[in-house]
Amino acid sequence: MVVELAKGYTRNLRRFLRKLNIIVGRCFDEFEFTSLLRSINTKYDEYWLLGWKEHKVSDNSSSFVLTLIDKDDREYVIRIYVSIGTINMVLPANQLHLTDETTGITMLVNGNTINISGRVLCITNIRIKAMN
Repeated sequence: MVVELAKGYTRNLRRFLRKLNIIVGRCFDEFEFTSLLRSINTKYDEYWLLGWKEHKVSDNSSSFVLTLIDKDDREYVIRIYVSIGTINMVLPANQLHLTDETTGITMLVNGNTINISGRVLCITNIRIKAMN
């Protein structure tokens, strides 16, 4: 009975993550991913994100460990494993129209060109553990 309840709670959490489009195979830039995590506390009332931490697994992969609680005060630890790629682009400065959202990437102005670089995170695995 207790095992069945725990499976039901983690199943609901998997549905919630799917609703956020946090699924295996999905790729995000670093800013998009952290913004999505922050949005859990502002846009949704099913779960509350207590925090997260990134752990380096290898040179090209990391795991994000998230701690969430649901509206019934059940605690969950979610491990999101990601492979890390980088993006590098060189653009003419006169063709780049900047807005306020330039965090998450690094820009280097070099005369008439701009070098843009940043990390791309692709989800390879998701593990959920109910703590209560």
